[in-house]
Amino acid sequence: MKRFVIVSKLNTIIHSLSSFGLSIVYTIGHVFISWVCASLIFNVDFLLASADAIIEPIINGFWFYLLHKFAHDKLRPTVLAVVYTIGHFSIASMWSYTFLNVALNLAVLDAIIEPILNGFWFFALLYYWNLQDRSDNRFVNG
Repeated sequence: MKRFVIVSKLNTIIHSLSSFGLSIVYTIGHVFISWVCASLIFNVDFLLASADAIIEPIINGFWFYLLHKFAHDKLRPTVLAVVYTIGHFSIASMWSYTFLNVALNLAVLDAIIEPILNGFWFFALLYYWNLQDRSDNRFVNG
């Protein structure tokens, strides 16, 4: 019975979120997934895995900003997405290899696995959020 109450409360919370709130939940999950991947793949301590889970996404945020600022009107969205993805992969690999001092093969493995897991997290969160009743207007404007 207690488990049902917890699931019901989580359901209510997720379905009451606006886009901003949902992005906060996604970001928390993204950092957690990044931390778990760094901990397991790199076999590093808590602080180093935490630094990886926070700093590398910030660097990729700057990469996104630079591309959007200087190339969004010069490249088609598909080309821009490919350029961003290649850059993201390169940044993630080189960050881990250079600054965290992990083996290149582990850096590449993390740069492949972590975004895939975050993609599933993104899909699951949006899929679950989209199950809500759309007849309630407070969800339409969020």
